[in-house]
Amino acid sequence: MRAPDISQLTGLRSSKPSWYAEYRQTVDDLDRALGSLEHIAGVLSATGQGADALCRAVVDATAEHLGEPWAVLALSGTALPLARPRMLGRGPSGVGVGHMALLPEVVRRPVAEALAADAVEPWQTADGAVVVPLVVDGEPVGALVACGGPRRRATAADLAILRIAANQSAVALLSDHLLARSEGLRRQTEELYAQAQQRALDLAERHEQLAEAERRLDVAAQREAVDAERHRIARELHDSVAQHVLSAGMTIEWCRPEVAHHGEVYERLGHAKALTREAVERLRGAIHALSSDGHGDGDGLPALLARLSDVAPVPGLAVAVRVEGRPRELPAEVEHSLFRIASECLFNTARHAEATRSTVRLAYRPDELRLSVADDGCGDPDVLRRALRASGRRDDGYHRGLGNIASRCGEMGATVRFTRARMGGVRVEVRMPWDAVDG
Repeated sequence: MRAPDISQLTGLRSSKPSWYAEYRQTVDDLDRALGSLEHIAGVLSATGQGADALCRAVVDATAEHLGEPWAVLALSGTALPLARPRMLGRGPSGVGVGHMALLPEVVRRPVAEALAADAVEPWQTADGAVVVPLVVDGEPVGALVACGGPRRRATAADLAILRIAANQSAVALLSDHLLARSEGLRRQTEELYAQAQQRALDLAERHEQLAEAERRLDVAAQREAVDAERHRIARELHDSVAQHVLSAGMTIEWCRPEVAHHGEVYERLGHAKALTREAVERLRGAIHALSSDGHGDGDGLPALLARLSDVAPVPGLAVAVRVEGRPRELPAEVEHSLFRIASECLFNTARHAEATRSTVRLAYRPDELRLSVADDGCGDPDVLRRALRASGRRDDGYHRGLGNIASRCGEMGATVRFTRARMGGVRVEVRMPWDAVDG
């Protein structure tokens, strides 16, 4: 549908030769402005169709608005490397061109000069070509060029209209670049997770082989050989795979705010982050299992907890360990579970509660064993109780640590509860009756 002209809008018509020339020029300018607004409306309507559709709309609107046979939108060689399309042109009769080499020399030259220029304001060349830079964060990343027709002067209104269209295309191309980069990071994270799982399986297989060798060899000599091999594998796992997975998780966390406006990408990155955390959790378990000689620590759980700061260090958190009562011998799997519960509590304390001090207390009572972890942070016991209940109704990676604590307690026949600590923060207490151990 043809846009209304100014005479239709105002109701003013005149065919008198004496009508002032400046008024006629004003009417022409207003008619041109109405046409420009129509072009901008067409461009904006293509915003939701993706970068390619929007860039095509911008190129078409530019050619039609200026009446030029050629309109080209192109990105600089190193700018937004993942964005598509890199170049989009329209020739006479609407013919599309997708590569710089296919442009005629009269068009290719001003386009190349525009991409090489370090300018952010639109201008018109001496040959009549109209150039509008594509600007992202104050830096030119490409250009919109119209040329090839009769030399005519582009008005300030023309340049303003084209700048709006160019800015729309720049934003669309930037979004396409960020989306492609996020997808690449997601795929890389999934590959790292798969590799970590495979490495964990391989290490578990090697662990079984070492256990079989332990049963066949002389006990003293075999323990020395097996322990040396386990520690070597644990160091290799810690220094290689674990560090890579942690780096991937940090990269994902850094990228998520950059794509917060892309709901699906943001959600997928959150899922990828949960996967990396699960992978790290499994690796920590494997490292701990490999670091242990499998025959107890001599002094049992108290000695194991005393090495918390070395085995599972938490930066920025001062940890004190207290033992009450006479220690009793516990099965290796029970000691391991209690150690993992204490490690998880310290990890949550440092990450979520902003604590600086924590006390791990192990109490051997006549009827039960108590393990508690208290801190001076800003946590709330009621929030932890709700989070634990929520973790049982969803399986998306949230509150996985609290769910693991409850699961380990259930396997041991123990209970867990959250109260306010005397230090001001939260106190997590695990109670395990001796009947559950002896039975």
